[in-house]
Amino acid sequence: MKQTILKRVGLTKLIALFLLVSVAFSCDSEDDIPNLGNLEVQVTLASGLNDISLADIDVTITQTVDNSTLTMNTDANGLATFSDISIGTYTVVVAYATEDYTLSGTANNVTVTRQETVATSVEVNAVNQDGGLVIKEVYSAGSSFSSLGRDAFVEIFNNSSETLYADGMYIANLFGGSGATGSTSVYTVLTDTDYVYTDVMSQIPGNGTDYSVAPGKSIVIALNAVNYKEGSVTPDKELNNTDATLEHYSIDWLEAQGRAGNTFFELDNPAVPNMTNTYMFEGTNFFRLSTPGSIVLVSSDAAFDDSGIVDYTAPGSSSTFKVMKISVENVIDGVDVLDNSGSADYKRMPSTIDGGYTYLTADGAVSYTGLSSRRKVDEVATARFGRTILLDTNNSTVDFEAIAFPDKYGYNN
Repeated sequence: MKQTILKRVGLTKLIALFLLVSVAFSCDSEDDIPNLGNLEVQVTLASGLNDISLADIDVTITQTVDNSTLTMNTDANGLATFSDISIGTYTVVVAYATEDYTLSGTANNVTVTRQETVATSVEVNAVNQDGGLVIKEVYSAGSSFSSLGRDAFVEIFNNSSETLYADGMYIANLFGGSGATGSTSVYTVLTDTDYVYTDVMSQIPGNGTDYSVAPGKSIVIALNAVNYKEGSVTPDKELNNTDATLEHYSIDWLEAQGRAGNTFFELDNPAVPNMTNTYMFEGTNFFRLSTPGSIVLVSSDAAFDDSGIVDYTAPGSSSTFKVMKISVENVIDGVDVLDNSGSADYKRMPSTIDGGYTYLTADGAVSYTGLSSRRKVDEVATARFGRTILLDTNNSTVDFEAIAFPDKYGYNN
């Protein structure tokens, strides 16, 4: 009996040793397999487009962790294959310009897994090169602790070949989380994507011909038309906004409604005309842009009243915000500026307005950095037409870039 038990114990040890060696060999084999995968991107045309070749179109993928990029061209069938790339989550951007149009499209949060081939598709739209008024720059990060974001501005550029008028158009700051920790996607609560939602909005005054914008020129709408260089110990890092076309000032407007204004955040420069206040939610007492700020330019044909105000209550919150809805049909242009490189789920506007999104830093640390979101020059169209034309693919991932300091009026011919 004793001998049998010993034999069993010896056999058990032998089996255990065999399993241990097998596991070790298996682990070694697993370690030998690289953390790589493949990604196939199929480019397709949006409904209604035809007779457009999908061959030799640039497809760029950006990993959302380290922002590393790779670019491939499509084959004759519109397929681009990225082989042996690092596993992770990618943003896929298609951008291709001809003399007559630009093709553009984006796919967000595409996950490449280990030793597998992942397939995704990107639908592209064709955008005419000779457009109208576009948002050229959005600056809301603030240049220093002394200005505290009061130096923010939005710049509107004329991308067309004829003089246009901005009279009556609206500038709206879009409501919603930007992708920072604790954010909630606005469209998980307000699910109707036929609208965007604003907490503060104002209108350009005028009678139709007061605020002309010549081709290749721009107008600047500042929060405060103030020279923040004066009295600053670092004037080179501050803005002088006294050259703004218009400024926001809402104290008188708020007081007329029985609400209190904020003389710290709003300063009236008598030499610069004021925007016409349209909407400001009850939880604030001054006009401001979000940091970062997603902005839309809205047609002068739009009309707003109290019937367009809706309630927003984030899940688990007891606070309710009243925001104004804006039909996407009335949006002339928009740029979705979000917190960081992984914020695709927090878009504040549908892809019909902005097919992608832009950001200032990969980790979202932007407050008081002086960073600004600026639209890029369309080199192909500029060379063809002999005047500055900015990229306008309806995709801010393609069209915009982060710059170290604002470039107010920087492209004006």
